[in-house]
Amino acid sequence: MSWQEKINAALDARRAADALRRRYPVAQGAGRWLVADDRQYLNFSSNDYLGLSHHPQIIRAWQQGAEQFGIGSGGSGHVSGYSVVHQALEEELAEWLGYSRALLFISGFAANQAVIAAMMAKEDRIAADRLSHASLLEAASLSPSQLRRFAHNDVTHLARLLASPCPGQQMVVTEGVFSMDGDSAPLAEIQQVTQQHNGWLMVDDAHGTGVIGEQGRGSCLAAKGKTRIAGSDFWQRIWRQRGSGALLQYGGGLSAAIRPPPYLQHQYAARSGAGITCVAGGHSQ
Repeated sequence: MSWQEKINAALDARRAADALRRRYPVAQGAGRWLVADDRQYLNFSSNDYLGLSHHPQIIRAWQQGAEQFGIGSGGSGHVSGYSVVHQALEEELAEWLGYSRALLFISGFAANQAVIAAMMAKEDRIAADRLSHASLLEAASLSPSQLRRFAHNDVTHLARLLASPCPGQQMVVTEGVFSMDGDSAPLAEIQQVTQQHNGWLMVDDAHGTGVIGEQGRGSCLAAKGKTRIAGSDFWQRIWRQRGSGALLQYGGGLSAAIRPPPYLQHQYAARSGAGITCVAGGHSQ
């Protein structure tokens, strides 16, 4: 079978299963309403929960940023692409979330890849919720560490995995608010179990930041009100997508109470052969 025959067969199989995806071009709107085929639709598919992609102040900030800094950083954050506005945003994010440091990435996918690639070694173990986002599971699968999955939001199953012998470090990976089902992780209970086994907790809070908790500061800070969580052991990942309910129109970040950002900057760059690229643009970023 040739490559073209193989591709055609795969497409035919998808058509037969009514699983062939089709893209619908949108003429206008990415928030509450959108226009397609000259008709207006109420949009339940957007992740722009707060409508920030059309907020006039954010639009003006993007325009001012493009005029002052251009439309790209022009280089890796390790070389010349790290600007004073990147630094200011990292400091503001860290202060707002109650952590000592923050680190920006070009996307949430890149942030997940970087954290897991930099922190996990062959002797380590990742325990991931089965319904974690594909970016987390792919990063875990590509890392040299062992990947074990626990049943969705099942703290008892997680405890059994963490109790089994592991020669290295253990990291628990989950989401604050799960993007597909919309339910939330029991972060307080997960953190307690993780601490009992001297593990680290990594939370992708793409759909919690800007929506959940006091002042929209996310699932992790909301969970702190339910139990005493030691800051030195608690990780929060902030993921922003285009038009998301969070602060950035496009980009990603990492916030932590310990000191991983400098370690990540050097460790990930050494492993990948490339620097971590920061989000380009003006004050809205």
